[in-house]
Amino acid sequence: MPLSSPRPEHGFGASFRRLTAAVLFATLVPRLAQRGLFLDGLTYAAIARNLAIGQGHVWAPSYTATLYPVFYEHPPLAFWLQSLWFRALGDHAFVERIYAATTAIVTVVVLALTWRRVQRADPFAREYDWLPALFWVAVPVVSWSVVGNMLETTMALFSSAAILAFAVALDSSVLGGIVAGLASGLCVGCAFLSKGPVGLFPLAAPVVFAFVPRPGRRVWAGWVGQWGAALACGLLLLAAAGPRASLAHYVQQQVLASVAGQRETSGSSLTIVRVLFEGVWLPMAGAYAVAVWAARTVVRPSAATWREAGAWTALGLAGTLPILLSSKQTGHYLVPAVPCFAIAAAMLARPTVAAALAAKVAHRRRLIECTSLAIVIAAVAAAWLPALERDGQRIRDLDAIANVVPQGTTLGICPATMGDWGLHAWFERRFRVSLGVHAQSAWFLKTRDAPAGCVPAFCRPITNPDGALVLMTCRS
Repeated sequence: MPLSSPRPEHGFGASFRRLTAAVLFATLVPRLAQRGLFLDGLTYAAIARNLAIGQGHVWAPSYTATLYPVFYEHPPLAFWLQSLWFRALGDHAFVERIYAATTAIVTVVVLALTWRRVQRADPFAREYDWLPALFWVAVPVVSWSVVGNMLETTMALFSSAAILAFAVALDSSVLGGIVAGLASGLCVGCAFLSKGPVGLFPLAAPVVFAFVPRPGRRVWAGWVGQWGAALACGLLLLAAAGPRASLAHYVQQQVLASVAGQRETSGSSLTIVRVLFEGVWLPMAGAYAVAVWAARTVVRPSAATWREAGAWTALGLAGTLPILLSSKQTGHYLVPAVPCFAIAAAMLARPTVAAALAAKVAHRRRLIECTSLAIVIAAVAAAWLPALERDGQRIRDLDAIANVVPQGTTLGICPATMGDWGLHAWFERRFRVSLGVHAQSAWFLKTRDAPAGCVPAFCRPITNPDGALVLMTCRS
């Protein structure tokens, strides 16, 4: 049957877009609705909020008055972008959550547009633009990073946009290819400024696609525009004193130290490879197995499809394997590369999915719509489950003293408490309060595990002295 002829599954795209949206909703909303937040994401939200209220500036963000008063641990673009949301919406706990969810939604849109572009020769490509998004959502670390307000979600948005722009450049005129390449290079610069060197991996696209020739494809035009824009961004950053100093601190304190093994280290030097197989490709293989089960067969892709999928896999590996150079490797570092793997998986799975849909879905669209609705209802109900809460006890401890905490000040703490990074993050994010050892402050925070003799004798509790957190006023 010719590809352009009518098919039984034609027109099902809207139903599966809604199903994919429901799955995305279910993976994000129940956890985003909780008050708790992963330590890193809580820290990033505090820095963004501080920027919004004028504490620090874009090239020298500030965390707390006592812990990273100038924060050079990461490039600042993601903080600055999130600070815009705080300026627009105010200092509320939902701001960082809405920001993170929005980056995920926009990334899905970019992924769908990329699929339509690279599959433009297929008249049914639009009907399957949900497929790469579904593979993307199937990877647990993606939703974990979004819910955790991790910087990788912003980086993934820009790197995906860079790849979309380059995909446009491949099939455009010479001038159009250069212009699209320029847009791609600018997005690469933004990806780097969101989380660092991993964001540069879309620069490998010209090399990767040069090995997959296709009639009408102009790799060189996109390459000129992309690399030219990226180089111009680099030169502009180095020419300005503020960005140059900020990025120099970042490279010294974070990048070089991680490569030298002077920062946090992973359990294995191949952690990122293990996570790639177990955390990315295995879930995608599971999603593909569902399609095989539904189709009761495996429809093999063409040789040309295998080559295209191989190119997208290689591009994803360009954003993965360089992480092996660092002794600091964790699963969420893979998030920017996942869209590439999702497109590759969708290309290979598309024939089998088409067979499954032709056999099963043509007469069951109402079931798909009902399933989508049921998923949304279940997700809303799950948002009330206390088991999904993070740091529940600590939040309750903070609630107990919230009414009397002197916001915008510094509290003294015991030296043994200084390493409780979560306590620093919560007090800064929630109360704009810094914690410091022997801080010259009229206030002191005693924790339940404070060693004997640590609390100054002239401090007196003003909250429950038996609580896990005891706020004290000090007058010598």
